[in-house]
Amino acid sequence: MRLFRRPAVLAGAIVVALGAGVSSKADDTATGSSVRYAGLAGCVCAPWTLWTWDGQVIKLTDARVFAGKTDRRRAPLALSPDGEYVAYFRREGGALVIRDMSTGKVSEVPGVRWSRELRSTRIDLAPAGRYVVMGSGRDDRILNARSGKSSTVPPGLRPWSFSSDGKLMLAVDDEFRAGIYTTATLAEKGRVPVGGALSPDGTTVAHFTDDESAIGLWNVAAGRPGSGQLIALPTEKIPTRLRWDGADHLDLQMVASQTIRKKVDIVYTWYRVDRGSGLVQLVDTFTVPGSVHNPIVAGLSP
Repeated sequence: MRLFRRPAVLAGAIVVALGAGVSSKADDTATGSSVRYAGLAGCVCAPWTLWTWDGQVIKLTDARVFAGKTDRRRAPLALSPDGEYVAYFRREGGALVIRDMSTGKVSEVPGVRWSRELRSTRIDLAPAGRYVVMGSGRDDRILNARSGKSSTVPPGLRPWSFSSDGKLMLAVDDEFRAGIYTTATLAEKGRVPVGGALSPDGTTVAHFTDDESAIGLWNVAAGRPGSGQLIALPTEKIPTRLRWDGADHLDLQMVASQTIRKKVDIVYTWYRVDRGSGLVQLVDTFTVPGSVHNPIVAGLSP
């Protein structure tokens, strides 16, 4: 998985328009970079905008912004955990689509169109853009993005993380206890006392300790903590998300505690964690300005 790309040193922001109002060729132009975060730039009526790892600012002019003509709630948009894929409803025709940021290809999810019934729906995107989570209240469905086939998540559970190939899903209950399921059929494969990031092979769950000072590793098959020591986290920041990058490495996202206030710039930092040695290495830091409305940060969705 290509989780990190160092941002290029640019003289100014690169602005690219994708969608309505441009040619079909531009609509499918590949950016060659994954997305750091999405949001509405400067104005609540602005189009959905993507900020990429290499400094591009992309306007998704074909994406629905509002849930209705008089409803100022935002229409849903989702990023895959690694920012490689973007899911949203198109403004024209209402199709639910998934955009591959590396190729520029835009694919429709069969059988899903925008409707009044979807105004309160949220969407999340699994790795590789293979599955879409659609939720309304406490009811969640898993949609196969290629076939449109859907399965209903067991009552009381919410999808939280997926294996890197999207074939396994970890879902949590109200007390953050978790079950592991096959994504296609929702057959149960194991139980875990704490939710977290599901490893590529589904055998390990990485999680934050109760005091959020370290990372623990739970052995799913053995039903107990892994044999390794807890991995200490950097201090003076709040951990927000974990995701796996191969069998031995984790990606850790943290935010500076003093920045968690409304309309204040928020600084996000990514670290690479070596599972074997416990080494935590700084990878990248970026800021989401307070002027960005409804920010969605890659890594904060399943």
